[in-house]
Amino acid sequence: MIIGKRAALGTAALALGGGLLASGAAPTAFASQGSAAQRAPQATTAVTDQGTQQSAEARRPGCPWPYVCFYKGNTMLAKYKDMGYQNLGPRAKQAKVITNARRDDGAKLYFVHTSGQRKSACLKPRTTGFVNPGWKPYAIDIRNSPSCR
Repeated sequence: MIIGKRAALGTAALALGGGLLASGAAPTAFASQGSAAQRAPQATTAVTDQGTQQSAEARRPGCPWPYVCFYKGNTMLAKYKDMGYQNLGPRAKQAKVITNARRDDGAKLYFVHTSGQRKSACLKPRTTGFVNPGWKPYAIDIRNSPSCR
């Protein structure tokens, strides 16, 4: 599977209804792979090297339905399936990659930056997101809506 460049999820996208594409001007916690239509190249600082990412994804264990899985490298750290808000355990907080294998439910993820700034982002169904440097996930809210509403 060919994976396009990743676009950063910024504050502006959250304000406009949680879309996965945004400009790179605002500090971002999360870059998302999204669907083919959402992977249009963007001029941002959160673009991941395509070749490196493809080889890493080929080695990463799959995330089974109906879970949201947290990875560091090729190691699955944790997986969550219960609806509603949950604080993450210590292993999931170290994740660099998060996959939502659910078919219809969005996963609202909450992040904290090393500076103390907090942000949230929606990981839509059947997508994978990458945690940007300096950010750590601390909670998840699996919602009965693909757009996390």
